[in-house]
Amino acid sequence: MNRDVLGVVDELFRRQLQVPELDPDVPLVDYGLDSVRSIETVVELECAFDVHISDDQAALMRTLRDVVNQISESLTVRAGQGDGEI
Repeated sequence: MNRDVLGVVDELFRRQLQVPELDPDVPLVDYGLDSVRSIETVVELECAFDVHISDDQAALMRTLRDVVNQISESLTVRAGQGDGEI
């Protein structure tokens, strides 16, 4: 799990959910994440990391670990798009 991404994502979700600590493998709904907060958080994640998260991708992000993995994957894909350009 990417520690840099984890730090940002963990802080963002702890602030949104107003909890002192998150277990990376506990479903975020167990901490009180609802659909409205979920949408707001996805938008914040997209802005924070300059990535696009599709609705399908967001639906798969059930735990903090899922979110970190998705963001890391999106960053990797974005970085790969610039390879070979002049």
